[in-house]
Amino acid sequence: MTSKIDGFYDFVAIGELADTTRHFLCLNLEGDIRRGSQGVDRVAQLVLQQARDYLSRVREGFVLSVRTDDVHSRAELGYLLERVLFDWEELEVELRLGDSSTSTPAGVSAGREEPAATQRVKDQLLAFGMAVVALGALPRMPQTEITFPRNYRPGASYSDIPVPHSPGELLHRIEELEEMIWQVGVTEPDELVRRHYDPLRRMYGFFESSAWLAKNDSRLFGHPPARHA
Repeated sequence: MTSKIDGFYDFVAIGELADTTRHFLCLNLEGDIRRGSQGVDRVAQLVLQQARDYLSRVREGFVLSVRTDDVHSRAELGYLLERVLFDWEELEVELRLGDSSTSTPAGVSAGREEPAATQRVKDQLLAFGMAVVALGALPRMPQTEITFPRNYRPGASYSDIPVPHSPGELLHRIEELEEMIWQVGVTEPDELVRRHYDPLRRMYGFFESSAWLAKNDSRLFGHPPARHA
């Protein structure tokens, strides 16, 4: 029961983070956020850092989930290895695979053997799973739920945004999200729209889709939607 409740709260927390990020992006693009005051800048940094941390967990979940059977070309496999290959020397020390006579694992004092701490998987798989579902649902979001404030296309729709179908496409989209969150923090809104309109729209839609799914699907955990004060 405890793990089920924890999973529910993790699910809700991701939805709230996505909604907060979407709301911040909307205010920023509408020009309602006046940068320069210490308080406003601090809030902006906090929201963007939380979004970056979430996308980092999504990436970790991707790395934990991807299998070579899912990759259908050598070029895609090469791309994935280049982007997610671990530093073997660091991994060797962490897993205590080296020659114990010549190396001492991190966290183990010389002359005293202690079990190495095992790093447990936390919410990375949930974060990645929610991200995949959000990307898949994005083109089918109801028009009434779409709030992108700089829409220059006829009608409110994300139907033109393709769904990633391969590991390479998924990783490319994750990296695009990470890049755009960084761009939001360093680029003025008008310049951001002018130079990065399509990636910006895909990033905004991703957080909007994530928040929409969390709001509507929390009942699947057997709990009512979280109430806000």
